[in-house]
Amino acid sequence: MSGKLVLSAVAAGLVIGFNPLKHALNQYTHHPPASGWVIVAAVASVVLAVFSAQIQLASRFVWNCFLQPLGKNADQAGRLDRFYKGQADIYDATRSKLLRGRGTMLKLSAAHLKEQRKKDPSKRLVWLDIGGGTGWNVEEMDKYFPISEFDAVYVLDLCAPLLEVSRKRFAARGFKNVHCLLQDATTFVLPEWESDGVDPSGALDFISMSYSLSMMPDHFSLIDRIERFLSPDGLLSVCDFYVSGREKTSLSEVIGDVASRHCGWLTRLFWMTWFEFDHVDLHPSRRQYLEHTFGTIKSFNGRNRFILPWLIKIPYYVTLCTSRRTDTSRASQAYEIDAGNTISASASPLLVPVRHNSDSFLPALNLGLASIPASRRTRRTSSAHSDSTRIDIAADQSLSAFHYGLRHLRVPYIDIPAHKEFRTWIYGFTWEDPAVDMQHLGLTKDDSVLCITSAGDNALHYAIEAQPKRIHTVDFNPCQGHLLELKLAAISACTYEEFWLLFGEGKHPDFRGLLDTKLSPFLTSHAYQFWRANDQSFESSFYLRGYSGWAIRLGKLALWVGGLSNHVHAFCTAPTLEAQAKIWEEKFRPVLLSSWVVNLFLSNPAFLWNALGVPNNQAKMFLDETTTRDYAQDTLDPVATGTHIATGAYHYQVCLEAKFTHASCPLYLTRDAFELLKADSGKVMDSFRLHTDSIINVMVQLGAGSLTVAVIMDLEDWFPNTLKYTEAELKAKPCELTATVRALHNALAPGGRVFWRSSAISPWYQELYRREGFSVECIHARPIGGKIPIDRVNMYASFWKAVKL
Repeated sequence: MSGKLVLSAVAAGLVIGFNPLKHALNQYTHHPPASGWVIVAAVASVVLAVFSAQIQLASRFVWNCFLQPLGKNADQAGRLDRFYKGQADIYDATRSKLLRGRGTMLKLSAAHLKEQRKKDPSKRLVWLDIGGGTGWNVEEMDKYFPISEFDAVYVLDLCAPLLEVSRKRFAARGFKNVHCLLQDATTFVLPEWESDGVDPSGALDFISMSYSLSMMPDHFSLIDRIERFLSPDGLLSVCDFYVSGREKTSLSEVIGDVASRHCGWLTRLFWMTWFEFDHVDLHPSRRQYLEHTFGTIKSFNGRNRFILPWLIKIPYYVTLCTSRRTDTSRASQAYEIDAGNTISASASPLLVPVRHNSDSFLPALNLGLASIPASRRTRRTSSAHSDSTRIDIAADQSLSAFHYGLRHLRVPYIDIPAHKEFRTWIYGFTWEDPAVDMQHLGLTKDDSVLCITSAGDNALHYAIEAQPKRIHTVDFNPCQGHLLELKLAAISACTYEEFWLLFGEGKHPDFRGLLDTKLSPFLTSHAYQFWRANDQSFESSFYLRGYSGWAIRLGKLALWVGGLSNHVHAFCTAPTLEAQAKIWEEKFRPVLLSSWVVNLFLSNPAFLWNALGVPNNQAKMFLDETTTRDYAQDTLDPVATGTHIATGAYHYQVCLEAKFTHASCPLYLTRDAFELLKADSGKVMDSFRLHTDSIINVMVQLGAGSLTVAVIMDLEDWFPNTLKYTEAELKAKPCELTATVRALHNALAPGGRVFWRSSAISPWYQELYRREGFSVECIHARPIGGKIPIDRVNMYASFWKAVKL
């Protein structure tokens, strides 16, 4: 390295001193052009000396891959030997940028194997790397999962020159349990199987293929053979180039990568043709047959921006699979029985509780593909000896990627066009005060709770304080489910210090590494794909991301324009409530409640929706009772003078500083709460079922009398006021909120409670509850001009409770 630096400095000196050197040489050459060429030649010689190794490497790569005549070969082995003989020793050095995704595949695999290993440390562990070539995968894997922990590792390849590199590599590393096999992958046989009486079926625990499936002439036989020898709970990891088909497949829908998988027609045509010259087949049938044969655990589609990143984008994928023979009964219990979800249900008959009141007035509101279409179901037959129904699921239903994960908290869903409206999360933190909720919910360990997912903060609070039997979180925005999934995964996989960095400080120095090596086993394929695509979210401040992040950014802008940026920290750390109130009155109130802030931001429908998540119907409700300025004043004045930000009003702490503090944070971010949630392999978190659907669909799926408590935040404020509609208007456009209230009535057990908040002091829809069989009670109401906050947020004008009669 020091030699290269010296030579580079010499070349730079020659370039900088070109004219003086040329003038000096003219005294000897008496020919200016010749003097110039002498200096150019000197610079070129120095550059060649600096980059000679790279130039030689590139030359050998180009010759062997593109120029060398391969001639005729009798078989695949001969072709491979001829192709790689002259470049086997430089294979790894020349493929690091081309073969992307291998590191990701190994990190995900190592993380998965570690979690499996915790459950059964004594289980024999055998790894077969098919097409392992130079052994790079084995050496790299040792960084994430010690090779010494495998009982045996086999690197199988049909190319002798590449395997010779492997043998030298393993000898140098001292790997005694790693063996090289020169065999055809479609007929591979491990040495330990050659003993008489040994049945090798299901004998392999981990099989990997990186950029080898596309090179196999007979991929059907290979995949069938892998299926035979992979153990029922084994792991198959694949990384390869690909092009998608013109149409999406039903399997890609349940895997959840339809959008990222798709390739345009030009991309498909070019890369299929280009790789075909090297006998590499990217036809979509290879990946489709792989996914048809095995159950997908994780899937990721990327683009290798090779050499010219703005032009060359080679599609590649990473997938983790398992045998479809694996036991998925726990997933079926969690999804079909506990959550009433039937997306990609098992092809095996299943006993599920009868949904009573099947003739209910509730409409079967299947939004998009939120349930199996009737044409794909078969009949039900009731048992004479139990209150259950036998469902013979159609054979064409394959299990979703949700079913094969290690945790079964996220209920399966299929991406539908409506989900594209949500590019990211709206709420990075939950805006309601769960401490006040807990004073009135009366939760016990026997309760089944339904609540809006939001950022999951309140749902976690309920789990920590009351540990109810079941918590169903519901949100139509998949990104909110991804966020709660990430929090649950981080509790399971991380230390408290790592967890605090993520959601307390809102930033982590290596979120991508944490995602692949620790969090991934606890995330669904859908959630992993989302966070992999958004892995920059924790680079600076997570709480400045998403739609709520834009609200905080705009708030910071207003404070900067008002000259208050330097006073924010003093306001958030004021030692007493009196000191805080003084700063508010003298510094913040004149700016935040000024006419220009109210008119530019708070009265702007676009800002209210995109930044604060306030739809027009909700804004109309409070504007029927007060003005925007008075509403903001009634919200902020009581908070600033009646709640202490430094010691508990954490909603405003995060808004002002884009992070929490240990003294002012949600309950789930405290160390004691973290340890409680993490204890006993996350037993408390097993109560969660995360639904990605409309609330009415979820309640229909759960069935009659399945809930005891529903906390629906400000959901009803979003609906238009239909009390003033004429009969003709209602017939033309039925009241959606009436259907929601009826669904709540059906899903709640007798005496079940519904809790909500409203921007109005007297919301119009309380009358709907009374009509549909509820008693209604106002718990808190914030009077116009009042000075006492109803909770630490004080954003809503009222808090309500309805009880099913």
